[in-house]
Amino acid sequence: MLGHAWLVTSLNPKSIMFFVAFLPQFLDPQADFFRQLVLLETTFLVLCFSNAFGYAVIATRARAMVRNPRAIGLFNKAGGSLLIGAGIAAVSVRTAQR
Repeated sequence: MLGHAWLVTSLNPKSIMFFVAFLPQFLDPQADFFRQLVLLETTFLVLCFSNAFGYAVIATRARAMVRNPRAIGLFNKAGGSLLIGAGIAAVSVRTAQR
């Protein structure tokens, strides 16, 4: 699972664009490039691993809730209410524009 998470993260186009577009502004041209690269990549990988681990913990705890029929009914009602609310909001915005 860790290897899969690493592969997905390393081949993610958003991650690549982040490294290419955002991180160079934090590099010091006079400092050792390899040391800076290792520090930035290590920081990024630790944050990605923490994020994936957090999702795994939440998913593990949510598994029991998802199996509970009462919780499923509650989720369905809440989701349906949110969709109805979004529809009413869309109609209100459209009506206000006219």
